[in-house]
Amino acid sequence: MNKTTPEDELNCGACGYGTCRRHAVAVYQGIAEETMCLPFVIEKLSTTVGDLEDSHRSLESTKEALVKSEKLASMGQLAAGIAHEVNNPLGILLLQANILLEEIDSSAPMADDLKLIVDQANRCKKIISGLLNFARQSRVVRQPTDMVELARDTLRTMPIDENIMVRVESTMADPIAEVDADQMVQVLTNLVSNAQQAMPDGGALIIRLSDTPDEVTFMVTDTGVGIPRENMDKLFDPFFTTKQVGKGTGLGLAVTHGIVKMHRGQITVESNADPGAGPTETTFIVTLPRHEL
Repeated sequence: MNKTTPEDELNCGACGYGTCRRHAVAVYQGIAEETMCLPFVIEKLSTTVGDLEDSHRSLESTKEALVKSEKLASMGQLAAGIAHEVNNPLGILLLQANILLEEIDSSAPMADDLKLIVDQANRCKKIISGLLNFARQSRVVRQPTDMVELARDTLRTMPIDENIMVRVESTMADPIAEVDADQMVQVLTNLVSNAQQAMPDGGALIIRLSDTPDEVTFMVTDTGVGIPRENMDKLFDPFFTTKQVGKGTGLGLAVTHGIVKMHRGQITVESNADPGAGPTETTFIVTLPRHEL
């Protein structure tokens, strides 16, 4: 009855016995039930209610994740179909426009129009490439990768604004993890690019890496404007973007989410967009299994 010390013995008599010890003897002899102890029953019910609440929260979270996964899977199938159907005629259009652009005199009135066609067709190709990546048409090719070096190499190959301070911090005991290095570069590139765009007036961009024996984690933090609370649930939805027209397709985070899920990992976001609540900033947290599950 969870009475392990003399201080636990209330001797309240609610069970019909004078003391807790007499009740315990009766339970041992088989002539009484432990549930006759009212404090014990209340404590047991309280524990059960707590367990049920935890289970309910877990089920709700799982349900939301399943609904989101089904939505993304449906969008992925639709995106793959559209992308394949549009990609071929778009490639022909782009090829013919480039041929005309090479043949026409640069001073001709139509030259600027052809350049515009080529630029916009290339933009469409990039969108379709993003669609195919979002549809997860590529598989994960795992290989031992130094995560710290991967983060540093990614930053070295990216154009970073002069007014943004960038650094990599690592507390990893073992930086080697089995991941698809090319896809991880894409994840970091998307997150770093978004972080830069969130800091138009400059700031700090920090990549922090840590690990456990079974997992590796990297966090991309920026001191930008933050993400409004109402947008947090839409971040990984395809085509959702707060950027100006032409500045983004809304597929970067959807692709990032897909890559992380293909690695059997998790991606979460913490952000503050209210200066009154403290410094504005955003942190994307990516946790991956060190080895293939």
